[in-house]
Amino acid sequence: MTGGMLDDLDRGLIHALHLDGRAPFSRIAAVLGVSAQTIARRYARLRTEASLRVVGLADPHRAGRTQWLVRLTATARSAQDLARALV
Repeated sequence: MTGGMLDDLDRGLIHALHLDGRAPFSRIAAVLGVSAQTIARRYARLRTEASLRVVGLADPHRAGRTQWLVRLTATARSAQDLARALV
């Protein structure tokens, strides 16, 4: 990725995976108008260079629950103190 920028194809791939994380590359490629091989290469590059992750989560609303997701970044030195504070 030049300069850390995403182009339209990258954004299209990310959007498609956001809608359906299990969509086959062939279907995404057809929608975006490129080859499945291009999508596979872009996906691999995004995983390596941009730390893209596709994660499946259960729908908490169907189970009658509320989901809270908090992402924290901490240095190694402060991680233990942060963990204790959260407990």
